[in-house]
Amino acid sequence: MTQRVWTTAVLSLTAAILIGCGDGTTQEGKADSPKATCTIGFCMTLDHPYWQNMRLGAIDEGKKLGADVIIMNAKEDPVVQIQQIQELIAKQVDIACVVPMKKEPLVAGITALNEAKIPVVIVNREIADGCDYLCYTGTDTYAGAVTSAEILMKAIGGKGGIVELHQHKGTGPQLARSKALKDVMAKYPDVKLLASVPHEGQRGKAIQETQVLLGKFGNQLKGIYAHGDNFAIAAADACIEAGRKDIALVGMGGSQEAIEAIKEGRITGTSFQRPEEEGRSAIRLAIQHLKGEKLEARYLIPCPAITKDNADQFQGQF
Repeated sequence: MTQRVWTTAVLSLTAAILIGCGDGTTQEGKADSPKATCTIGFCMTLDHPYWQNMRLGAIDEGKKLGADVIIMNAKEDPVVQIQQIQELIAKQVDIACVVPMKKEPLVAGITALNEAKIPVVIVNREIADGCDYLCYTGTDTYAGAVTSAEILMKAIGGKGGIVELHQHKGTGPQLARSKALKDVMAKYPDVKLLASVPHEGQRGKAIQETQVLLGKFGNQLKGIYAHGDNFAIAAADACIEAGRKDIALVGMGGSQEAIEAIKEGRITGTSFQRPEEEGRSAIRLAIQHLKGEKLEARYLIPCPAITKDNADQFQGQF
């Protein structure tokens, strides 16, 4: 199906069910003042503590700056997210902040906002070409993934077999993190990618897949590159249970659980992300635009490395 046909079909669907999209929609960020300066729609997902902390940051920043913030939870479903975008258009919000559930499908949703003359800030995940938006803000996902991959390469001495536990296929973070691993591995010819398997956003799945990989590759397996701290910890649990404490594991995110696991030696390292600041940044930029300020194209939030050497210096946001 072509992009044009897909877009037309989705927008026709969303128009028909426009009013019935209340599930996952909350106006949590209503400003304390009865006369808010603007209304901001924030389209995201809430299926992980990471996103819940982004929500808290956005709500609190909205209150501080006098904006009503409408949170939309698409639950990782791009069709639902486009439906919710249509609802924001019906509500005539002043501006929208969007975490795209998928790069290509969400072009349709952003195009609908463009046509409604509602400006857009893209948050955390990239959007494909074919639509207009003011700017991108969020973690430098690719750079953070490079950081985690480099930690892993150092831990295994630049040689041996590794596996990748990746998240939802086709999302911006999955694509960026897989590319980062590939790019880093290009500098380490003695490192071999034995397998790349999905954990589907489930810790139980990460444990099961790790058990299978341990059985399949045995002592060839020297390291695990997991898309997310909680999945690195799940894989570590499987390795410890199998008596393989020699396997290096890295995650991404910098959760408090991961920081403690690094201190305990259960996982090797991670890259530090700040979801609360991503939410705050999106709201600040939205209001700056509404005030007539000129924005840059990208506002990236750095992702420093966390290892046992510096874990005491970090406090996780989720």
